[in-house]
Amino acid sequence: MKNDSTVTFLNYVLAVLVVFSVGFAMLTSWRDHKLPQLAPAAMQANNNFQKLNAVLNDAMAYYNANGRSPELGRILQAAQQKPAAK
Repeated sequence: MKNDSTVTFLNYVLAVLVVFSVGFAMLTSWRDHKLPQLAPAAMQANNNFQKLNAVLNDAMAYYNANGRSPELGRILQAAQQKPAAK
């Protein structure tokens, strides 16, 4: 392979890209330590969602078993049309 200016330039570009890749990898690893701090909040949100879902299921069972209250029917219908964002 000839040692001309094109090969020298391409080697320089390759070296710069390697340095940037290592730098971005280090930034990513330094920012990753925040994820374990968010895990308890995510677990709490998941537990709250499960409790809310259980209450909704109990309310629907009550609605189906007892006199079919129109007010409860509207509330349950609105809750079923708007699922929680995940």
